[in-house]
Amino acid sequence: MERVKCCAIFIVSFFVLIFGFKALDELVAEMLIKRDAQILSEKLTMYIEDTAIELKSLPAINDTYVCDSQNEDLLTKSVFNSTFIRWLAVMDQLKVICRSQIIPRHVEKLVRHRIGSDVKLAVLNQPDSDVHELFLSYESGKKQYVASIVPMNPRYFIPVNCEDCLEYTITIDGIYDSLAAVPVMEFGFEQFEGDHVILEEVVHKNDYYIAKFSLSGNDDFFAQYKSLNWLYSALVSFVVALALSIGYWSWKQSYGSTRAHIKSAIKHKEFIPFYQPVIDTQTNEIVGVEVLMRWRQSSGELIPPNQFIPFAESDGLIVDMTYSMLDVMAEDIEQAGEQVKPLFISINIVPEHLESDQLYLYIKALKESGKLGKHRISLEITERQPITDLAKARAMLDKFYAIDVDLKLDDAGMGYGGFSYVQNLGISTLKIDKAFIDTIGVKDNFNEKTLDAIISFAKKSGLSVIAEGVETESQISYLKVQGVDLVQGYFFSKPLEAKDFFNAYQNV
Repeated sequence: MERVKCCAIFIVSFFVLIFGFKALDELVAEMLIKRDAQILSEKLTMYIEDTAIELKSLPAINDTYVCDSQNEDLLTKSVFNSTFIRWLAVMDQLKVICRSQIIPRHVEKLVRHRIGSDVKLAVLNQPDSDVHELFLSYESGKKQYVASIVPMNPRYFIPVNCEDCLEYTITIDGIYDSLAAVPVMEFGFEQFEGDHVILEEVVHKNDYYIAKFSLSGNDDFFAQYKSLNWLYSALVSFVVALALSIGYWSWKQSYGSTRAHIKSAIKHKEFIPFYQPVIDTQTNEIVGVEVLMRWRQSSGELIPPNQFIPFAESDGLIVDMTYSMLDVMAEDIEQAGEQVKPLFISINIVPEHLESDQLYLYIKALKESGKLGKHRISLEITERQPITDLAKARAMLDKFYAIDVDLKLDDAGMGYGGFSYVQNLGISTLKIDKAFIDTIGVKDNFNEKTLDAIISFAKKSGLSVIAEGVETESQISYLKVQGVDLVQGYFFSKPLEAKDFFNAYQNV
């Protein structure tokens, strides 16, 4: 069955990936073309704006203007020093009265489009050429400086590796008013035959005109922006799909192996209790312990809880592991429990433990067996996992309360339940998480304010408080001031194996 699933994962992944890569490739290509359309529009705008600045820097034309050698030299030098002007002239209406060089312009009709207060744009189509020539005119007195702008070849600014595959058009429309309508002007560069596969448009607008820049191309133009052909996409998709199916197979093997190891460990009682003391700082005496689960494999290696408890909780094994550990705990207490004074012994449970009578019957039988001696069992439930039915959970907990087993809220303030657990579950004690204890003495820390709020709430609700993760004298001092006397943490002791614990705290 798992092999069938692996094959299905490979096939589905392969086809999803191959079409996904192609779709992504086309999306990236469209984004790049959109960027290049913006670049071209900005370049043309720069052509026009820079040329207008250069025209305005020329001397004013008066009524006595004469096209002598000095003025011709001025126009020629202006072209030489300019970035975008290739021909410059002084015109009176359509008549050229002075120019920068000998190449003539036969201007029979020139429709100008106002693009500024004193600047106009015009397009001239020479009779012997298919190239549109772009002019800019600047009114200087009764005459105009007219400049022919260098043709803006898109190939100079964007990657065009194909022939006759690109079209770039500019349409300039006027801002109409009640006095006159400005004519529409349209010109462009490089045309091709066939359908437009890609089209991007950029619009610029000011007080004088609306300019629309259109960049379009055919399949050849679009293809040069793509990085993945079908063969390459198929190869990459094959490799990734294969990796996914192998990864799934490995995960299932590991998953099955981990599950099998845990079930074997349950059978052989490899899940053992470690005991962490809870100390009353007023008397420095031990009053209880929290029982923490550890995994000692048959090899003697001790596995830390973060490496198996999350898996066990998600896979529904944590309950069986708890009972296996409790069996070992009962043996520990029966053998050495008399060495220490009567304590409360807190065991951690999860919401699943409250869904049946199994844990209740187990602890009831344990108490009746006399193995606990004078020690008392407590339950600790974390609010990091939600209880979906509080009423059902309370009904089950009432059975525990009837046999003198109380409930503590672990990791208070860190999870789902919040104070609704306190209100609905009959909790006797709040255990404050180490994350809040660590903030003691840290200025302007939000968690420290939360810590004070939790302690205040517990006092007003008549609840006991235990501080977890206490590691410093200053933390103990602060907690004493706040009326929190019960603490556990490395300041007093780390979690200990049964032998070490009972030896360290015997007859304390």
